[in-house]
Amino acid sequence: MNSKTFCVLPFMHLATNASGNYRVCCNSTPGKNQIVDSKGHSMNLAKHNIEDVWNSDTYTTIRKQLLNNERPAMCQRCFSEEDAGVKSSRQSFNEGWYREDVDLSVIQDKIDVRYIDLRLGNLCNLKCRMCNPYASSMWVKEWNEVVNTAELVPNEKIDESETKRLSKMDWFENPKVWENIAKIADSIEEIYLTGGEPTLAIKQYDLFEYLHKHNLSKKIRLKYNTNLTNIPDTMLEHWKKFKTIKINASIDAVGELDRYVRYPSAWHKIEENFQKLKQLDNVRLQIHSTIQTYNLLALDKLYEWTDSIKFTDVYLNILNHPKCLNIKVLPNELKQEAIKRLQPFADRTKVKQMIDYMKSENWYDSLWNDFMDYTNTLDKSRNENILEVVPEFKEYWNV
Repeated sequence: MNSKTFCVLPFMHLATNASGNYRVCCNSTPGKNQIVDSKGHSMNLAKHNIEDVWNSDTYTTIRKQLLNNERPAMCQRCFSEEDAGVKSSRQSFNEGWYREDVDLSVIQDKIDVRYIDLRLGNLCNLKCRMCNPYASSMWVKEWNEVVNTAELVPNEKIDESETKRLSKMDWFENPKVWENIAKIADSIEEIYLTGGEPTLAIKQYDLFEYLHKHNLSKKIRLKYNTNLTNIPDTMLEHWKKFKTIKINASIDAVGELDRYVRYPSAWHKIEENFQKLKQLDNVRLQIHSTIQTYNLLALDKLYEWTDSIKFTDVYLNILNHPKCLNIKVLPNELKQEAIKRLQPFADRTKVKQMIDYMKSENWYDSLWNDFMDYTNTLDKSRNENILEVVPEFKEYWNV
């Protein structure tokens, strides 16, 4: 479909945020994208039936707007990207999901959910340096004691009530969540699970058992974002029964640097689980590496590791927040050193774009001191030392 406004998602897709509240999609405008009931209250997967959500005023209104060539307010992020000449999520989802059998004439009643996007809270076993308590339960205590105290991330302090909520964001433990999804399982083609660390949410096994029992697993694709430190054997046995398993593995570095960035990751577990997954015929693996000040100078080592195991599917994500961890903050000399080290891998996906992006601005003078403060504060809290894992910083570091 070539429409400049239409999006197929509201006709075949359901999504939640990390609190379990329904939202239009992952790219919709924060604060404006939640599905609400007649009283304006957020509708939640653990509390509201999917039928009521599907037929809510929010969903029916947005479907009508899209069919009338309007730009819904909650969809402005996609339209802004398109106006700037960037391919949007709307366009990508239309390419991947629009088919003639998607019924656009039915605004209400008929439920035809094919793709579900579940953000399973913030339960996590790591506290990555670039993360926060909204995406990792491990961060909550340290965020209050360290980050808030040092005011290292401006305007992101969390009060006592929010701290309590983030410490126990376990809505996905409610059996109603998985019963809700089971009711519409006949039409589901793909389920996307992320967190936090989604493999820790073992209640998903209840849904898997239902899908196996009703012979539905073999037609469903599962997709995960995972740090690859926790792949239980029970999970592997379930995965074998699905059509395909797409794993986006978050790996930023090898060895001790991996542990430093994604504290307290264990590199031997990642290697072990990586090999386990490669043995499954229905698993599709991709490495997603978050490029930041900490790991840019060691990206060549990550490529050397992937080459050594004959794996080349590495996707680079440039970190933008916290801003002091962005690669534009690095001194020019270290930028040039990184470019030199990456020369043998210049043809890999997004390497050239990443280098061009890094060279486009120099934030060293304005943000390097903030980067040192952020790093030193976390190092003290975690009994770590940046100079032991990135010795190239020594010349520029004020200890």
